[in-house]
Amino acid sequence: MSYENLQASFDSLAQEIVVYAFALRDGERKHMMRELCLIAGQIAQVVQGRADEVKILCALDGTIHRANSMVNAVEQCENIRERTARHYLGNRHTCRD
Repeated sequence: MSYENLQASFDSLAQEIVVYAFALRDGERKHMMRELCLIAGQIAQVVQGRADEVKILCALDGTIHRANSMVNAVEQCENIRERTARHYLGNRHTCRD
């Protein structure tokens, strides 16, 4: 696959991860992140030796980092919601007694 096609796939997948992160299940987010890293690896192979190789690799790394940060933030939000719900339900049952 050409660099342009790989980069378009990479950009599209990164955008999907960020835009739909809250709507995706944990396994889906992790699968998408693995796919993003695999595409980045393919891009790294294709651009090896190019004058702009370092610039491209740094951009890929930055995008992966931002997408991963989004996934981690979503996981933290889900954990907070879960703990809050458990705490609320626990207090609700305690107040009735």
